[in-house]
Amino acid sequence: MNLRPSPVAPFSYVPGIDPYSGGVVAAPGSEIVHVTLHQALPWRDGFERIAQITGEDGVERSALCAVELRCPRPHSFEGFIQFNDEYRDLLEAWDLLDGEDNPIARTNVAPVHYPPKETSLRGFSYVKTAVDNEARSFVVAGAGDLIDQSELHPDSIVAKDLDGKEAWRLRIEQVCQEMETRMAAIGVDWRDCSMINVYCGDDWFNQAGQTLIDRVGPAMAEGFHWYVARPPIEGLRFEMDVRGVNTEKAF
Repeated sequence: MNLRPSPVAPFSYVPGIDPYSGGVVAAPGSEIVHVTLHQALPWRDGFERIAQITGEDGVERSALCAVELRCPRPHSFEGFIQFNDEYRDLLEAWDLLDGEDNPIARTNVAPVHYPPKETSLRGFSYVKTAVDNEARSFVVAGAGDLIDQSELHPDSIVAKDLDGKEAWRLRIEQVCQEMETRMAAIGVDWRDCSMINVYCGDDWFNQAGQTLIDRVGPAMAEGFHWYVARPPIEGLRFEMDVRGVNTEKAF
């Protein structure tokens, strides 16, 4: 996975698939700012809020580099592809695409409890001039338990329809490997993360929590966030994303 520079903002991205890149990293002299919305907004309205917040911070909306969505329930594979087409159209209207590439990282998950009535924006990240030039800031996009992230069909699901410790170990190993591959492309590892997020609606930790502990290593001492939420596609059970940023904001 070779990094490619965004054509419109000071960050590079890990090439991914049509809906999202594998992750983003700020260019030297820039940093990624992460924003959490106190109240999620319908995703199209959320993009207008992105334009407002970035504008108030003195940067163009083209500084957007990552998006966090919440959907009412997991999509079918076909429904996921349909939503992604609509989402990509909006990115194209904002002139954020790099030819056929989509530089914007994304996580999209379905909360188990109190889900939104429609797909909503929960948070986002953008780049601006750095206050501290020493630390690299990055966001790795969400990845679910698929053997190949580009193969959006049921045959790619890890341990499909299986339960038990071995099935959970396989899921967690696959997702951790995807995180590590993307982080390696950016030039970081688990120790550089300021946030490690797990999204799962099942009691995975009692099944195979040691698998995650062993993969993450000493960074586990800093903790992780477990969201009771499902990946955005029916049949998937486990998803992760990570980031390393100095600036966290809430609106």
